[in-house]
Amino acid sequence: MAKISKFRRSWSILALFSGFILEFAWLKLSKKVKGEQRIEIPKELYKKQAIRFRKTALSLEGMLIKVGQFFSTRVDVLPIEYTQELAQLQDEVPSVPFEGIQQVIEAELKGKLEEVFLEIDPNPLAAASIGQVHRGKLPSGEEVAIKVLRPGVERIMEIDLQAFRGVILLFKIFTDWNKTIDLDALYSEFAATVREELDYNKELANLERFKQNFAEEHKISVPKVYSQFSGAKVITMEFVSGYKITDFSALEKAGIDQGELAQTLINAYMKQVLVDGFYHADPHPGNMFIRPDGGITFIDFGMVGRIAPGHVRAIRKLVKGVISTDAGSIVDGLVDMGIIRPHANVVVLRKAVSTLVEKLKETNLDEIGHFQMEVMLSELREFIYSEPIQIPSNYTFLGRAAGTLSGLASGLDPTLNILEVIKPYAQYLLGEGQDSILGIAWAKAKEVGGSLVTLPGLLEKTLKQTQNGDIWVKTELGPLIRSVRFQAVLVNRLIWAMMVGFSTVVWTMFRIQGFALEARYTIYAGTVFALLFLLNIRKRVEKPLRMHNHGRK
Repeated sequence: MAKISKFRRSWSILALFSGFILEFAWLKLSKKVKGEQRIEIPKELYKKQAIRFRKTALSLEGMLIKVGQFFSTRVDVLPIEYTQELAQLQDEVPSVPFEGIQQVIEAELKGKLEEVFLEIDPNPLAAASIGQVHRGKLPSGEEVAIKVLRPGVERIMEIDLQAFRGVILLFKIFTDWNKTIDLDALYSEFAATVREELDYNKELANLERFKQNFAEEHKISVPKVYSQFSGAKVITMEFVSGYKITDFSALEKAGIDQGELAQTLINAYMKQVLVDGFYHADPHPGNMFIRPDGGITFIDFGMVGRIAPGHVRAIRKLVKGVISTDAGSIVDGLVDMGIIRPHANVVVLRKAVSTLVEKLKETNLDEIGHFQMEVMLSELREFIYSEPIQIPSNYTFLGRAAGTLSGLASGLDPTLNILEVIKPYAQYLLGEGQDSILGIAWAKAKEVGGSLVTLPGLLEKTLKQTQNGDIWVKTELGPLIRSVRFQAVLVNRLIWAMMVGFSTVVWTMFRIQGFALEARYTIYAGTVFALLFLLNIRKRVEKPLRMHNHGRK
């Protein structure tokens, strides 16, 4: 683990993200000054930022590697220039010298290494941000994989978590992300997940629960655990091997049906999410082995997701809507999940979702990235940017897992139709067979009936708004006259905003380091800058043009 002071670690993390925010702010300002309405972020900027993030993560290790790995599969959140660069963090994590690993093992298992294990390979099989795995052999002769917590990682993670509190504050002040993502809740869940990963006893409990959930499923398995050689910082489990799920040529040579394997993987997650409410939240290729019979062995249960019963019902409603291509049920499920805010225009959303589902019905997995997805997203963009959508933190890890699974399934069988794959299993789980026709008819009848009940009130409301002049079309006049005034005030606002931001970063650093007096003076200065910024905001930039009525006194 990198030996870097608390102050330097915190400052490096805050400076990294502050730089990103300033770069985007400057780009937006320059575009507005030039009069460009549409602001597009250059791919080169994304690439440079991703490289800077990756290099900083590798030098600091700890939380930044964890965050980078987390977002490396979020193609729904970050552009491809980012995800491609961050994906390298999956394989670039530096290992810890074996001397430190030996000390952790001996302290945790209370014995000399040669007394505990018959043999152990000092070269790690795998290295991650929190622990690393070594191959060994028990005194009884069984080959095992020994997962060991990195020495000193608990302190490093706590320092980084404190620094990320400052990062969250920066994003809340200088971006509008908090309007669509509950950043505080996301931080709390991420911090809780990381702290849980630091206790291997909890990982053992997760593995045991997963094993019980799939006790009747011969296609899914987990390694055997040797509890007498395990503890809070060491896990000893049977050494398992198999084919890598992304090694398609090896799978083909072994005679494993890749289409069937993709269905096995998807069905396993359908059960985890829709039935168990407990799922493996990090299904990247390194965390699963493909058995010769086409089954899957899952490993590494440090990161798991839990779904409350009420949310499981909401997700089931969403899946029902997907398999029946019913936009109304999909939207209802999204509402129940808390993703759609109360003031959202549900009519517009249903239309957009209906269009999306119809296009997906006949689409194979490999075509999803090629069938003018950008065109479809542009149809949804106005709705999304009107701020009716929020992402509850408890779905962040589920979304990441779903994105990873989609990529794995697409690689295994590009011709796989995702709706056709999930439909039979989902119908079985949700009790939707041929006998459910009356239930579907009744649901449709209730929907139509509800629409008939609400239609008169909606019609009356719309007519009143029209009569009162509340429905109108806004037309901008004099854009050239106002542009110079707008640009001048905008520059002033940027200057004060940057001063507030700089004060916030310095104050955060002083608070983290415990410099109370310096923090107090900094917050005084920041308050003055904030007041000046607010006064500038109150200035009316776009004054209405005076209308001259010629011929009147």
